[in-house]
Amino acid sequence: MPKRKFREEWLQEENFRGWLRKVDGDDYSAYCNVCKSTLVTEVSTLKRHSSSRRHTEGLARQTVAPAAQPPPPDRDDDPVTRAEIKLTAFLAEHNVSINTVDHLTSLLKDIFPDSNIASKLSLKRTKATRILGNIGKKRQKDLQESTFFS
Repeated sequence: MPKRKFREEWLQEENFRGWLRKVDGDDYSAYCNVCKSTLVTEVSTLKRHSSSRRHTEGLARQTVAPAAQPPPPDRDDDPVTRAEIKLTAFLAEHNVSINTVDHLTSLLKDIFPDSNIASKLSLKRTKATRILGNIGKKRQKDLQESTFFS
């Protein structure tokens, strides 16, 4: 099944306006500002999410007491995101199968039960593959902008 890219016109739709945004650097993910969660960019998934209990209750809380929004989890300054990126890069650098990450994250949680970062890791092969793609795109862009190729 082909992946669906984020569509800017969704931001104007009544069901998605105000809470949906595009994830920077990832054309295949959307972000819910209410639930603080990353979503797959399929209309049916987004519609289902918009009517979910968690989302509707979050919207109700938000309208009662709007609070400052913390930075989304896709930012490099988030320690959990940084750890997931570094783990993925380590696997690629040492030519370790991406399938290993499914077991590695649970192993790290078991080894470091007192680590706040390890406990929040949610890295599996799909996410690791996406991270590798983003690293590759960034590296390619850096090379294209380099003075060596001008």
